[in-house]
Amino acid sequence: MHQSASASSVATSTMVSVASTAAAAAASTAGQASGGAAAAKAAPPKLNSTAFFFEFDFILLLVVGLFVLMALPRIVARFMRSSEWFAGCFFRSVSIPRSSMSFMTYGASVSSFSEKMSSRVGAESVYSRSDEELPNMAVGSGAPKSPPSYIPSWGSVFPTGAGILSTKIRPGYSLGQVTLMTGYLAAIMYSTFFDVNLFTSPTRLGFVAVSQMPVIYVLGTKNNVLGTLIGQGYEKLNFLHRFVGRLVVLSVNLHALAYFAKWSQEPGGIAPNMEPKIIWGCVALGCMDVLWLFSISAVRQTYYNLFYVSHVVAAIAVLVATFYHMPWDMPYVYISTAVYGFDRLLRIVQTRIVTAHLHAIPELGATCIQIPSVNAGWRAGQHVRMRVFSTGMGVLGWTESHPFTIASVSKHASEEGLVLMIKKAGDWTTSLYDIAQGSDVSEGGSGSRKVKVMLTGPFGGPGHAIVPSFSGAMLVAGGSGVTYALATTQEIMQKSAEGASRTRVVELVWSITDPAGLKPLLPLFGQLLSDARSTYTTLRISVYYTRALTSPDALKMFERLPLGLTLSPGRPRLQKLLEGVADRTAGSGGVDGVTGVVVGVCGPPALGETVGRTVRSLDRKRRKAVGGVELHSEIFGW
Repeated sequence: MHQSASASSVATSTMVSVASTAAAAAASTAGQASGGAAAAKAAPPKLNSTAFFFEFDFILLLVVGLFVLMALPRIVARFMRSSEWFAGCFFRSVSIPRSSMSFMTYGASVSSFSEKMSSRVGAESVYSRSDEELPNMAVGSGAPKSPPSYIPSWGSVFPTGAGILSTKIRPGYSLGQVTLMTGYLAAIMYSTFFDVNLFTSPTRLGFVAVSQMPVIYVLGTKNNVLGTLIGQGYEKLNFLHRFVGRLVVLSVNLHALAYFAKWSQEPGGIAPNMEPKIIWGCVALGCMDVLWLFSISAVRQTYYNLFYVSHVVAAIAVLVATFYHMPWDMPYVYISTAVYGFDRLLRIVQTRIVTAHLHAIPELGATCIQIPSVNAGWRAGQHVRMRVFSTGMGVLGWTESHPFTIASVSKHASEEGLVLMIKKAGDWTTSLYDIAQGSDVSEGGSGSRKVKVMLTGPFGGPGHAIVPSFSGAMLVAGGSGVTYALATTQEIMQKSAEGASRTRVVELVWSITDPAGLKPLLPLFGQLLSDARSTYTTLRISVYYTRALTSPDALKMFERLPLGLTLSPGRPRLQKLLEGVADRTAGSGGVDGVTGVVVGVCGPPALGETVGRTVRSLDRKRRKAVGGVELHSEIFGW
């Protein structure tokens, strides 16, 4: 009995001990569960980077949509005319009936014209007249039958704000551009540093880089989808392409360096982590660095062909490498590939191999190229990229593609077709000039030579602005930039003859170093002035030379110039010229009143900045009287 009681006591005690232990364990488990739940409730949810960057890019699309919305009125006004649907898209050849309005050929000899002008003994010399002495030319009679719709730009509606934003901070960058880049930088920095420790999670930097790749490819294509929507050529958006590209290159390098630093502290170092997807990441890193290195302005301007080839090869390689790097890269790679592939496909469609006629213009140190088989498909102010297939261009000369502004008007009943004027400015253009100088009369007519060229384009241009919809136009050109002014003037004259232009006043201002440069264009200027007298558009051409004369006979052949054409020493007084254009435009009347003045400039950057300051400084009274002043720039440079 005693043993039984003892056993029972032990059993009871054991059961109590087990129960106590179980209760303690249960309490401990409950406590841990409660603490874990509380901790889980207190900890913020982990950020989903994939969704975060999709949302970030969606916000960027909304910003782009705002710019497109602002351009919508001009888009509608432009494409209401069926003739604008494919204008400026593809070069082509069309049959055009010859009309009474026929511009003289660029390649024509000017010797007989010069002799005729200089033989007028006793005629009054007009080359040194001041602006005040110019004849008061009355605006031609008549009215347009089907004038284009005029939609003012936002800069014309809000001139003060536009003037502030267009102020140059440094050469090539306005306050508006700097503001846009600063806003973009702020957005990138927010997405980079939000809710992450980059030292422990460098993947975020990779997300930043990959998410912006479609932006780089959209902004870098010649057939720029964004530029087409908002009415800006690819060259106008190139500053943003370079800026975003540099940010992406920086993110990619920091992303790689952070991982290399992290792996170097692990056992075995970096080598054990170099699996295939990491190797592909290193290939993408190398391609990005190549893109940045060869796009530095010094390299780009000195060795453009090297820049171009390396850019194309690296841009394709980086897409392949990024595709194999990480699975979450794929949507961005697909978009970038589609954008780049569409541009390349369209450029193939835009490419033509044709025969060109070359003429040397010694007075301008330039080569004139005429392509009769291409006479339609571009707008005034657009440019073309051209390759020349000739042994005279050197061993690799045929591989180089260069942009040139078109100097003729589309669909005109002349025999020249598409015309380019290319000034000697480097090895390639000098070789082209040498070929033109070695012309054989039997090859292509008097003083010309035939060569095969590849044309791709047209690109750029005035966007959604319709130049003939403005009541007044002032076109400023420096040197070979006269190509833009010539094409635009011809287009206005052509539309005026058809009754499809509102333009009543045109002022063409050309600045050259030597007055001899005027000689080859005298026939064309004379014909333009003659054609203008048969329309309701008044044309004045003011030529200025900046080099001191070395011979008293240098101006002898210019003793008698066509009415409306003046030749003066010094730099053009742009402020006074613009005020004169504004005053004449305000007094010209026209259909539905006065519809603004467009100021176009083509030439070196310094000239573009001077014209920009001139437009901004025009007094408010004149600006209001003409319905606003709009600036369009075609500036030299890559």
